[in-house]
Amino acid sequence: MLGKGRIDISIRKAGYARGETIAGNVTLTLKKPVRAKQLSISLIGQYETTQTTPRVELCPFGKMGEVTQYTDFKTTAKTVHICAFRQLLDGEHEYGRDREYPFEAKIKTDVSTSPITKWYLLAKLDIPRGPDISRRVDITIG
Repeated sequence: MLGKGRIDISIRKAGYARGETIAGNVTLTLKKPVRAKQLSISLIGQYETTQTTPRVELCPFGKMGEVTQYTDFKTTAKTVHICAFRQLLDGEHEYGRDREYPFEAKIKTDVSTSPITKWYLLAKLDIPRGPDISRRVDITIG
């Protein structure tokens, strides 16, 4: 266990359908008590997208008095995050050494089941003025 501690997420299965309920436990194991803002669990989908836009510039390098034009393209890549749910498991206080938090969350019926969308659960202990403790577990929604 590195740092201040660790978080584990246990769920019954790795694959779910729209409208199904994800049930499990978040286990927080700390080396010593830690003051934190909150402990939460989120279901997040992410996919990569690119956008190509033309960029037109004028070049004054033609014949005398003639202006030529050229077109260049700019491609921008970004990651898009979709938060399908977020559940607060505990609020602001000093967290003790070991504790287990049960959670249940129903998957919305309109979430993306596209193969380009990657879904995961993210448990996070939000520690002010310090590195958060978090864990990510990949799941499939289809």
